[in-house]
Amino acid sequence: VGRRFTQHGVFPVPATQGGGEFTLVDDYGHHPVEMAATLAAARGAWPGRRIVLAFQPHRYTRTRDCFEDFVKVLSSADAVLLTDVYPAGEQPLVAADGRSLARAIRVAGKVEPIFVEDVADLPQAVVDFVVGGDVVIVMGAGSISKVPARIGELA
Repeated sequence: VGRRFTQHGVFPVPATQGGGEFTLVDDYGHHPVEMAATLAAARGAWPGRRIVLAFQPHRYTRTRDCFEDFVKVLSSADAVLLTDVYPAGEQPLVAADGRSLARAIRVAGKVEPIFVEDVADLPQAVVDFVVGGDVVIVMGAGSISKVPARIGELA
């Protein structure tokens, strides 16, 4: 099975961001239970390191139905970069989008999410955000699957 806690390697952090290296992991997880398991595995594999989660929600109905669980699991990361929902053929639903998730995470008060509307802009946003020692987990079931390779090219 591809995209399950797949390590893409260790990449340099720009000197302007303090230098060092970050670890890049890719995971297909797109349900809060899967996501929580992946985050727990990352904390076990890299204790004491900052876990940066780059996430693309998958389907508006899942985002709506699991909204509070998404807020809880996303808030458990040390940092979150969040895109809009990958629709998978669905029409948008009010308050079940990436911006609404970002607002709810912000209100929860544990982490300040960075909303990146277009997933095509996510690789650069990650590279601009990381600091040495970070573990970046790219997670989701939609078009985010192309993001890890692009991060590797940019880093």
